[in-house]
Amino acid sequence: MNTNLTISLKITNWCNLNCAHCCERSDKNQPTNFMPLAKIDNYLSQSTQMFLHPDQLITIGGGEALAPYMMDNAKYIPSVLDLTYSYGYIPTIKTNGTWGNNDKLRKNILSDIASRAYKYSKLVTLDISVDEFHNNQDGVTKIIYDTLTTPEFCFAVRICLVGFNTEKSASAQQRLKQKLIQRGLDIHQTISGDWIIELPNGDGVYMYNDFNTPIFNQGRASDNKVFTSTSNPNGNDGFNCLQIDNKDYAIYNYTQREQINNRHLNEVLYSLMAHASAQR
Repeated sequence: MNTNLTISLKITNWCNLNCAHCCERSDKNQPTNFMPLAKIDNYLSQSTQMFLHPDQLITIGGGEALAPYMMDNAKYIPSVLDLTYSYGYIPTIKTNGTWGNNDKLRKNILSDIASRAYKYSKLVTLDISVDEFHNNQDGVTKIIYDTLTTPEFCFAVRICLVGFNTEKSASAQQRLKQKLIQRGLDIHQTISGDWIIELPNGDGVYMYNDFNTPIFNQGRASDNKVFTSTSNPNGNDGFNCLQIDNKDYAIYNYTQREQINNRHLNEVLYSLMAHASAQR
């Protein structure tokens, strides 16, 4: 039983940034080729036969997962969220947050994802990269501020800040914290490193910090890169992770890769797991 399996849908390899550490070597020169909604529907349908627990988190990633909004395809992400929720899952959207600098885009994205959260009575998580490779504190500050101070966003959108366990990443996080404080937000840090932000109306909002991922290689700078800059022999995130990309490939724990070729995801998963075990 795959009770610890996490599933990630890589919907595009396009990104508006060109980070040196990029897990997927994504940039704006890559084709957008968003994963067709019919394929997403099929993959999610198959995943329900893989013993995932109720309210399983499904990651929607890339590239930049919110790239469809930058390509005048504003209906795509709401449709992906509808599909994810319809199978009983809770979506986590991975993003670099630079779209926060565009006032119209920021409002449209937050409004769309919040409306889906209310429709299905389940949160949407924004997994925002804030680390030494992303100079995105201004845009992320605006996203967080608008989310926390707008009631219809605050109770629908959860924010998780993601970074590496390096001094430079810690400095990037501190710069973000200072920008939020300058906006009038009162931030208290918990023992675990998470933030509790006190709002003017007396509400306290919990914000998750996941700044503990080691960097195993340097993305574009690494000649022997396999699939990700944070590949871990024990599996990234500490669980079995199955990534499905927009070219019909399945990647297990960011080290094993096979083309799906119309096979059921369960069959593909066990094949990947067998290859991983054989290499240990």
